[in-house]
Amino acid sequence: MAAFPTHEMLLPELWPFLELRGTVHTVSTEGIRHLARKFSLPEREVMAELLLQNIWPVRFSRSMGCVTAEQLARLLRCRVLIAGCGGLGGHVAEMLARMGAGSLILCDPDAFDESNLNRQHFCTEKTLGLPKAEVCRNALLDIASYMDIEARTVMLDENNLPELLARADVVIDCLDSVARKKMLEDAAWKASVPCVHGSVSRSEGLAVFDTTHPRPFSQLYPNETEEDAVPMNTGVLTVVGTACLMVALLMRQLRGRRGNGQLLHFDLSIPELERLSLTGPEPEGNA
Repeated sequence: MAAFPTHEMLLPELWPFLELRGTVHTVSTEGIRHLARKFSLPEREVMAELLLQNIWPVRFSRSMGCVTAEQLARLLRCRVLIAGCGGLGGHVAEMLARMGAGSLILCDPDAFDESNLNRQHFCTEKTLGLPKAEVCRNALLDIASYMDIEARTVMLDENNLPELLARADVVIDCLDSVARKKMLEDAAWKASVPCVHGSVSRSEGLAVFDTTHPRPFSQLYPNETEEDAVPMNTGVLTVVGTACLMVALLMRQLRGRRGNGQLLHFDLSIPELERLSLTGPEPEGNA
C-alpha cells in the first residue's frame, strides 16, 4: 500500500472534488472514493487521514466548530459496541452514524413489536417482527455506507462478552434490565473498556460515564438484582434526551476529558437537568 499523500500532494489530486469554505477545504464523497480506490483503503480511513490534514468531508462540514478534525478522526477510527438496539440504542446508533462513527457492533436478540412504535427509532409498521439489530444496521448503512457495522442477534452474556469487548474501544449500555446492566458493566471493567450507561423511566432519564470509579452503575443501584427486562413506560422525548446525554458523554471521552464521578439526570415533567456526583457534590467551576 502506497503512503498516504501530504496536504500539498492531495490538493492537485483532489482538485475536481474540492471546495474552499473560508480557509478550509472540503471534499466530496466522490473524491473520498477516488482516494480509497487509489490507495486501497476503507473510505472511513481516508476521511480520517484527510481530517488530520484539515481537509473535511462535505458530509461533516456542518460539524466544524462543534468538534475538531482530530476528534472526528478519532471517532471514525473508533469501534463502539452498542448493547441494545431498541429505544436508547437505536437513537444512539443513528446519532453516532451521523456524527462520524466508523465501526459499530450492534447486539440485540429481540424483534420489533407494536408497543415499540411510540419511542424506538427504527421501529415502523414495516419493520414489526424483524430483528432490531439487523434493521438498525441496514438503516445506518443508508445514512453512511462507509461504516463497518456488525449486527448480532444474540443476548449478551458471560460467554460472548469477552470476545465482543476484545474488539471494542468503548461500550454503550442501552439494556433494559438492571441485572444485565451490572453484568455488562462488570465485564467491561475487567476488560478495561470504557462504558457509557443510560437508563429511562417515564419522564426521567440518566446517563453516566466514569472511567475513574469501579462499576458506577452498580453504585447507583446496589440492591436491585432483577434478571428480566422490565417494560418501560416512557415516551420518545425521554428516550431521545437520554440518548443525547449518552453520546455527549462519549464525545467528552474522545476529547480526552475522562470521567470524574459525575452523572447527568433529567426530569421532563418539570423540566430540569441536574449534574450529580457519585462521590459527593461537584466542585464549583469543574467542567
